[in-house]
Amino acid sequence: MKITNIKTYLITSEKSVLFIVLSLIALAGFIYSLVLGEQLRFQDEGHYLRMANNLIKHKIYSYDINAIYPTAFHPPGYTIIIASVIALGGGILTLRMLNFLSLCLCIFIIFHILKKHDFSFGARWLPVIIFCYPVLFFTASTIYPQIIAATIFVFIIYIADNSAPKSLNAIFTGGLYGMLILISPSFIMVLPVMIITHYILKGRFSFKYIMAFILGIAIILTPWAIRNYIVFHRFVLLSNNAGKTFILGNSENARPNTGEGIDLSKYDNEIKRLDLDEVDADRYYKKKAFEWIKNNPKDFIKLYLLKFFNYFNYRNELATKIEQSKLRDIVMFFTYYPILLLAMLRALFIKRYPLKNIEILFIIFYIMSAFSNALFLPRIRYRLPFDILLICLSAATLDYIKSYLKNIAKPTTN
Repeated sequence: MKITNIKTYLITSEKSVLFIVLSLIALAGFIYSLVLGEQLRFQDEGHYLRMANNLIKHKIYSYDINAIYPTAFHPPGYTIIIASVIALGGGILTLRMLNFLSLCLCIFIIFHILKKHDFSFGARWLPVIIFCYPVLFFTASTIYPQIIAATIFVFIIYIADNSAPKSLNAIFTGGLYGMLILISPSFIMVLPVMIITHYILKGRFSFKYIMAFILGIAIILTPWAIRNYIVFHRFVLLSNNAGKTFILGNSENARPNTGEGIDLSKYDNEIKRLDLDEVDADRYYKKKAFEWIKNNPKDFIKLYLLKFFNYFNYRNELATKIEQSKLRDIVMFFTYYPILLLAMLRALFIKRYPLKNIEILFIIFYIMSAFSNALFLPRIRYRLPFDILLICLSAATLDYIKSYLKNIAKPTTN
């Protein structure tokens, strides 16, 4: 077979595998969504839907059933997406399929990122690895923003990797990142890495580009901050949820893997006694969490380190106990750790094959995510967008393994 024919076959094979996996995800997602029907398995799913319906029916961004009290407990990004789908006649099935199609698009984008950086073998196996990591499929079946957020996240990386360092490009990607923060506010924790992404990828530092990127973020966040000031007469940049998330991860009852299941009654009762509204309650939680940290520095450091290592855990203690199962834990164990191990094997080839800029970026994002998430409560779903980058590293490692084996298999000449 001629070399040109071999290359054509390989390219066709890669695209065929990609097409098959994407089709399977979309089809399986549709069938699974039909099976689930109108069933909501997590409390936050109902909260998102309630806020979206209040936005449509009562023209108010409200968390409560009667749509009386305005809220900023969650930023509006994902709620606006849900409200848009519902306003156009869609339902829960449509929302789930939007997640599954977003997952397909995410795979398509990272496939091309790997191809651009000459990880052809890894790109070929990437869709299979993702298909064998079912937590992404499961999360896509929920009314949660993580899959859509992951898709926007990798799209921003793709644009930064392929665009010139021009101010208009920076404003555009900054605007996308602002939207990402409004959909999933945890991404503000890795903003320092995103700001220097273009430098990491291109090796050229541009202060003007960074300022334009920040301007793009500000353009998106400013209307929401103004709305919050008008409604609450106090400055709220993103949400009134950070305080509770912070104290859940930093208080006397916090544990490395307990999540929302800890006892906060002492603080909740005091909030009721003082009759604090949403904004002041959020600030109260933050104040008490910082007080605990100040009074218990050794416990805080120990807990922080344990939460950092717990970031790489295969399971969380869920508030919705019915959704926990030994089978699910076993599946997660035998799918997450092989991916993590394969990514770690990359270190064995650094001397022979130095890290490429895109690999450095993925590693920095993943480690930064671990350090930042350790400040709050542990949640695997917060990690999932970064798990996609971990899968990219694992797929890239396959190229190095293949190349290494090919080299040692070559016959030596005297």
